[in-house]
Amino acid sequence: MGDAVRFLEVLIPVLWVALAIAIAVFVVASLSVALGPVVRWIEIRALPRVTRRARAHHGLRPDAQSWACEACGSVNVPTAAACYHCRTLRPADARELGDAATDPDIFHPPAPADVFDPSRYRGPGAPPLARPDPTEPPSRVEPG
Repeated sequence: MGDAVRFLEVLIPVLWVALAIAIAVFVVASLSVALGPVVRWIEIRALPRVTRRARAHHGLRPDAQSWACEACGSVNVPTAAACYHCRTLRPADARELGDAATDPDIFHPPAPADVFDPSRYRGPGAPPLARPDPTEPPSRVEPG
């Protein structure tokens, strides 16, 4: 009986701590649900101002657009000093997205050379494979 009492003396404070943690999680979740619309309302009104100030802080025009990396074609935020994808530093004369969208060299790299080999085509309409003549000795290819 004494062991059971000592076990309960240890268990009760642990259960109180677990209850306190559960209540804290419930309160935080409730605040998140209740304040969600308020936060979205503030973001819609404050985010454009914060964005303009950040651009001005970085020495950019307030209406600066995203810029395109000429090395890999990734689109980066206006305040980025380097490309997020290939880590190429932003050039001083980086093209903004509005200008780069019409430049075929950035987003549409030149097509690779045509490497289609008709002799290897095995799709619909392909000529039948030539069967080797069994009376001919096999051709031997010399390494060279």
